[in-house]
Amino acid sequence: MPIKPHPITWSCPSCGWSKTVAPRSDALAPGEHYDACPKCGEENLKAARANDLLAGVAELAGKLRQILR
Repeated sequence: MPIKPHPITWSCPSCGWSKTVAPRSDALAPGEHYDACPKCGEENLKAARANDLLAGVAELAGKLRQILR
């Protein structure tokens, strides 16, 4: 049975870029996983479980995107 992963905060130690994403399922879609920083190209990104506030905001943003489509 697929299990929805927890929201993740991606951050770049080089330029300070960060983004919190709330994956809709265990199959990651484009924009839910990063191999390199989209701002500076750094490949050593940090991925951490998002705190409750950021997780809630990311999930709300995802639901709004679905509604506005």
